[in-house]
Amino acid sequence: MKLAVPDIPYDPGDPLDWLCRADELGLLLNPDDKSLDEFRSGIEEKRQKLQLELPTGKPELPPDAAELPPGIREAAERIVFDLYGIRPSWIPAYLSTRETGHCSAGVTTIYLTDEGPWAPVIFLSGSFRTKTRHRGYNAAETLAHEMVHAVRAVFPDDSAYDEYFPCQVHKSRFRRVAGNFFRKWYIPVLFFCGLTFAVLRPEFLLLPLLVILRELQLSARIRSAAAKLRELGLRPRPVLLRLSDSEIKSLARGKLPACLSDSGSLRRILFFRRFRLQ
Repeated sequence: MKLAVPDIPYDPGDPLDWLCRADELGLLLNPDDKSLDEFRSGIEEKRQKLQLELPTGKPELPPDAAELPPGIREAAERIVFDLYGIRPSWIPAYLSTRETGHCSAGVTTIYLTDEGPWAPVIFLSGSFRTKTRHRGYNAAETLAHEMVHAVRAVFPDDSAYDEYFPCQVHKSRFRRVAGNFFRKWYIPVLFFCGLTFAVLRPEFLLLPLLVILRELQLSARIRSAAAKLRELGLRPRPVLLRLSDSEIKSLARGKLPACLSDSGSLRRILFFRRFRLQ
């Protein structure tokens, strides 16, 4: 398995052009990135570290790993580019039922460096070797879903929108609307157990009610934040993908986070350069 971070040519005459190309590849700025030089040097350092720590063939692929069938990656990249303005062509992806398990269509694993998570690898079910659908999931949509997970790895893994953004790649309205409900295993457990035990004790209905109220709150928050971004003249979907939970919450309440209110903010400059409404 070859893990690599892309080497993006840097033009000192137009540093924002480099930033836009990095962003398009899915190397996202996060709230902790204070300057372009810091962001760029961090990527370069990790790229070199991966080259040193990972000789050819290391880490090893699972025994059942296979290359993706033709066309799947290209279709997935079109989906995520149209939705979010990313084209993460550098992220390796393979077929491996051993990695996904028989009940899952895809999974993203993150290679860990001394500094924390960095290099993602995507595995799709081996069933996609001979068919384009597995357990109701389309191969290209599944890869696009995992690509969104991979690029969002720069944000904390306890995000309340961990499944919201990946699920927007699906044509199924149910998955787009209800997919985030399954971001944590205990959320559907609380919901369905509450419904089940309510047959014996009506007060157990409080559990599914609380779950529903929380999901409605998160959904309303996203809609309010999207409306605010449109008012600012920005395309909502790609910008929301690049915001943290606290920034989305702040925006939904009508208060601009620093990344949008500070005229010198690197992220604000990027957002208006790439995602301004026409």
